[in-house]
Amino acid sequence: MPKYKPNEENITTDNSTKTVFSYCDNYGKPIHKAKELFKKEDKFIYYPYSVNPTDGSVKSKRIHTIELRGWKKESDIPNDFKTTSRYGLGSNRLRQFTQVLYSKFKEVEKLTVGININNRFSTKTASINWADLIPILKKINNEKRWYDRTRKLMINNEIAEITTKLDKVKTYLNAGQLDAFLNKFDSFEKVTKADIESLSTVMETAPPSKISVTSNFIKTRDKINKVFIEDIIKNFERLMSSKVDNEKQWQKFFGTNSWILNHLFPFDVILRKQEAYVGGKTFENEDGRIVDFLFENGFQDNFALLEIKTHKKDLLKKSAYRKPDVFSYSDDLSGGISQCLDQKDVFMKDYGKEQKILEPKAILVIGMKSNLDEHQAKCFELLRANQKNVDILTFDELLAKLQGLLKVVAE
Repeated sequence: MPKYKPNEENITTDNSTKTVFSYCDNYGKPIHKAKELFKKEDKFIYYPYSVNPTDGSVKSKRIHTIELRGWKKESDIPNDFKTTSRYGLGSNRLRQFTQVLYSKFKEVEKLTVGININNRFSTKTASINWADLIPILKKINNEKRWYDRTRKLMINNEIAEITTKLDKVKTYLNAGQLDAFLNKFDSFEKVTKADIESLSTVMETAPPSKISVTSNFIKTRDKINKVFIEDIIKNFERLMSSKVDNEKQWQKFFGTNSWILNHLFPFDVILRKQEAYVGGKTFENEDGRIVDFLFENGFQDNFALLEIKTHKKDLLKKSAYRKPDVFSYSDDLSGGISQCLDQKDVFMKDYGKEQKILEPKAILVIGMKSNLDEHQAKCFELLRANQKNVDILTFDELLAKLQGLLKVVAE
């Protein structure tokens, strides 16, 4: 009978088939089977445990049993597994893997990993081929390295924001990093406008030598544009569904997406300023005119003043002035035209002497043409066609322009 060492593992069975080690109490009595080393099979079984330092009691780990197959010697087993001293999971990457495993298979008690075994998951046991597990563990490692590096740069740059003693570190998109990131996803249905703009920035700023202009590339750009415009249209329609005047929301929307307003011009324009002061203040610093959007043409020799009302504003009065086709401007449309003319007049007087201004264009976006009946629509078109000083556009006409643009990129 061999003499057992107290509070240590001792051999409790040793025959032609296997050697069994057990943890023994302070009297040398076996109280927990620790591991089994098989002699005729390439198999090792470990029973992870912990010992309470206060009373010496032994408790099994979350995974009661770890069975490893296919390795000839215990020293050949990967370091991801602890094969000495109470056993279990030896690496952070394997622990992170099993944490997800536990969340999906809550009753798993035995983990089997082998070189030539089939993957199988049951209620109590998970069997995984090592050849399939190692790529997962490598990806976990790569993710951790990327996260650690990103976190370090983020902390460095945040500190640099509050002290001049630390320099900001530039971050670069490494080769293959974007491809690896995008390959994590199966669907892009939930991308936002900001996501699309970020992708567009990458393509616009990437060195030309890195971009292969093929039919697939063009299709990709068109697909990005399609998703982007679809998102814009969705937000446009949401604002149009409002039952109340929402002028501030419209101004914010067009401020964020000023490129939409560029489609109102037959020539290239640049947004000079939103909520631009165009002159007219008295000595008491009152009565200054503010236009919603001030555009400058590409030659920088003329301007356009654009005023945004809401889709809820009436275009014509409800009752005919003379039946059936003669209607008067609504107060909203008449007031909007007068406001545009006043802004244009003040702008030319106050800035015409200082800057090269020819004949600024004035545009008013207001109301919904689709709310007009046949007689009103005819009258509105006649009035608009003869309004030479202010171009009038309705919100549903602007939406139609966006929908037409979507058809172009979707073809």
